[in-house]
Amino acid sequence: MRQPIAFLCDFDGTIGIQDVGDLVLDNLVFPRLAPAFLEELETSGAGSKDLYTQWYSNAPPSQQDFAELIMQADIDTDFNTLLDLARRQGDQVAIVSDGFDAYIRPLLRRANINAVPVYSNSMQFNPKLELAFPHNNPSCRFCAVCKAAIALQYSRRGFYTVYVGDGTSDRFPIHVAHQVFAKDALIDICKEEGIPFDEFSSFRDIISWYSTGEFKQEKTLDLHPKCMSLKDDSLAFLDVERATKLI
Repeated sequence: MRQPIAFLCDFDGTIGIQDVGDLVLDNLVFPRLAPAFLEELETSGAGSKDLYTQWYSNAPPSQQDFAELIMQADIDTDFNTLLDLARRQGDQVAIVSDGFDAYIRPLLRRANINAVPVYSNSMQFNPKLELAFPHNNPSCRFCAVCKAAIALQYSRRGFYTVYVGDGTSDRFPIHVAHQVFAKDALIDICKEEGIPFDEFSSFRDIISWYSTGEFKQEKTLDLHPKCMSLKDDSLAFLDVERATKLI
């Protein structure tokens, strides 16, 4: 009997064909912020939690503008195919995003995707915009969502972890995963950090790999130097219950 598999998939630019977070920032937030303020933040070395807080608190979009804009984005239709295949095989799929549930949830609903855990930041209009970071590692200032902790959690539970991503927020979990699929900026990151990977362009490539049943065990599992606080951590800061009930 083979080891169960957990597919951990980034959302923006991976499941979502566009980077929806960037779509919102570029159209609804950044144009309303002073260039000097943006430059100061960019050079401050702040992590994504602090950046999101500063950007959105100083230029919160309206709920109507937000809702209309995000519906311009599309989802890779083959993600749902992978989800169905994994369920039939008894494997798991989770969405691991440093973005926000306020656009992930409606886009998944529109694509008839449900019952998949979503680890992401939270954004609510009540009616004032409110942000929350339920999967933030209090010992780390770099990421809003600790993707490395999520990958490590699945690995500790006995899963063969497959990480699928495209960008800089995926730099840390790729050290923990057994198998990495990369595109765009993540390709260069993998090369720079010596992480074995397979290139992909869509989830059709992931499905093709999954169908072969050839799962390597050669990749060394480690932690990025910036994630060493996780080495002996219980990972209790992750709100797993919230992630599983999000959709």
